[in-house]
Amino acid sequence: MPTEPRDETPDDLTVVVPPSDAAADEDAEAPIPSEDELERTATPATVRRAPKFSAFITFGALGGMLVGLLLAVIIHPETRLVADGSGFISFLDGEGAVRTVMVVAVGVVGGFVGGALAVWADRRSKAPRVR
Repeated sequence: MPTEPRDETPDDLTVVVPPSDAAADEDAEAPIPSEDELERTATPATVRRAPKFSAFITFGALGGMLVGLLLAVIIHPETRLVADGSGFISFLDGEGAVRTVMVVAVGVVGGFVGGALAVWADRRSKAPRVR
């Protein structure tokens, strides 16, 4: 028995309008406060631009890793940057191990320096205490 294809569009289209918000109506009818009332109720505010700690730490770690790699190359300039691949883990062959440890160690130190700079910038962004 063949079935007739169904029409996917509804026969009766109805539009549902959400009820009006009572609070919006009250706000529209509220009187505008005077300048004196605004000055009496206003509290002074300042914008504080705090640093993003993760960005400082990440940038410090990446910068430290780059400095560590440059130090490893400068200390032993006769070694190649790319190992010959004869070991189990090729970048840990001989001088590769020294380069890897240097990059990781100086990268960690750079992360700590970046974190310290973030703390310093955060303290500078706060308003000074009034005594």
